[in-house]
Formats: sequence, structure tokens, C-alpha cells
Amino acid sequence: MATTGCRDAGDGRRQRSAGRNYEGFGSYWPPVAKDDNADPRDRAFSQWLNESEKIVFSSTLTKAPWENSRLADAHPAEMVKRLRRQPGGDIIVLASSSLIKALLTADELDRLSITLCPELAGGGTRLFHDGLPTTSWSLTDLSTTESGAICLLYDRISKTS
Repeated sequence: MATTGCRDAGDGRRQRSAGRNYEGFGSYWPPVAKDDNADPRDRAFSQWLNESEKIVFSSTLTKAPWENSRLADAHPAEMVKRLRRQPGGDIIVLASSSLIKALLTADELDRLSITLCPELAGGGTRLFHDGLPTTSWSLTDLSTTESGAICLLYDRISKTS
């Protein structure tokens, strides 16, 4: 299954990341797994990040030094199709609107995890742009965080040709 996601990764074992996100995550998360002062949820998330296979899509990076990382050798949709044929759990995209848009455009996304935060940036890039394939989604989970963010999990219920 190809999914977007955040902290609760479920049984996902493979992550997709764009270069800037990979660099940001990689500069912060790896040592958190062993930080006794970190929130236990952050330590668990960090450990999952460290152990998961990470495939990085970048036109500027020439190496991916974080453990279990490699640079992609194909377009995101082609990589997802290839990975679906292999064992390894769900394929998860973490916080990368460019990859999510590419997978939505190619009709290769099965689950959306959207977190609505109680802050407005005043602008930004739209996630759902005009011209995406028509799909139907069903809300399968809803939760809130201590900060007031709303976490929405949607599964695709139909796929159009």
C-alpha cells in the first residue's frame, strides 16, 4: 500500500522522501532514538525511522548517508509500482508534498494521513491541485493531539481509469 503518513506509521517499512525533507529529517531524528531525555513517542518514531528503508528522490543529492537509505533510480510512481511487487510492508511518504502530488497524479496513492494543525502560515503550496485523477476516499480514523491538531486517516475506496 502506498500511503502518506506521520508519527503512527503502522506496519510501514519503506519510506519515500524528497531531498530537502530527507536532509531535514536526517539532521534531527537519528540520535533521538537513544536520547533518554526525549519523549518516548519520539524515541520510538526515531527508531522506526532509523530502521526503515528510506528511498530518496533528489536532483541535487549524490549520496544518502543515513542508515538504510538510498537514492531513487526512477520516477516516484515507477518506484512505487516496483516496490508493490516486493515484500516489505506499506510504502510511506513523510511530509513531502512534491512526492504526494506525483503519486496522486499517477493514481498510485492508497491512503492519506492529513494532520490539521492549529496554526496558519498565511500561504503556501496547495496539496490538491487541479487536474488530479478523480478518486473517492473514506475516513477510517480520526484523532486529536494534545496541541489541538486533528489527525485524519483516509483510505481510497475506488479507483477510476
